[in-house]
Amino acid sequence: MRKLNVLFQPQLFHKYNLVFNKTMFIRSTNKPNAESVTRPNVLQPYSKFFVLDFEATCDNGANLLKPQEIIEFPCILVELNMTKGDFKVVSCFHSYVKPIIHPVLTEYCTHLTGITQDMVCNSPPFDDVFFNFCNWHNDHTNMEKEKSIIVTSGNWDIGNMFIEQCKLFPSTIKIPEFMCTWINIKKLFALTMGQYPLGIKSMLKTTNSKQFGNIHSGIDDCVNIITIMNQLSQRGCIFQATNKIISV
Repeated sequence: MRKLNVLFQPQLFHKYNLVFNKTMFIRSTNKPNAESVTRPNVLQPYSKFFVLDFEATCDNGANLLKPQEIIEFPCILVELNMTKGDFKVVSCFHSYVKPIIHPVLTEYCTHLTGITQDMVCNSPPFDDVFFNFCNWHNDHTNMEKEKSIIVTSGNWDIGNMFIEQCKLFPSTIKIPEFMCTWINIKKLFALTMGQYPLGIKSMLKTTNSKQFGNIHSGIDDCVNIITIMNQLSQRGCIFQATNKIISV
């Protein structure tokens, strides 16, 4: 896998609502309580975090593609160190995905994401990739002993792109429960830092953190999200769920 040698590759809701959790408790201060750094286990509701950032087919200007399709499916599993309050990389799932509606990538898409036509042509379709992802996820979770949750930057990945992608495979994909709840790191960033961020780059800048790789590379963005999580943890952030999909 490029650039990140520590990592390795190894019926559907037709209608849904997004529910924004308004009751979460976040310690949001520029001068965090010192105890929050040394005693995160008292407050943190999750111990494992599946950091995910999709990339999708796209075009520029008036030529926007509809529907968009996921073409990169990266997810990095991190565990929270209850003593130090930081996150340790445990495992990684990464696959490119072959689009079926618009199989030829636009020049704009390749320029933005770095994903070439060969990379998707030689990759499996989304339903196969998602099946492999679910197996990987299940191999790294024990729901009886630990709580885990998906983490994204924004609500687009799960609340929009994932839902629309699954609609293309109504006979082969059933949305699992663990994909229905997630943390929007932007929301926790706003509650902790006092300002709502534009995106990953602005969160890195605000926390004086170094950017890893390229923005709009899914796997690189996952690494950058983990960097942001570490910064928020040291400021006393409580990593609670912010969004949920509910069938209606």
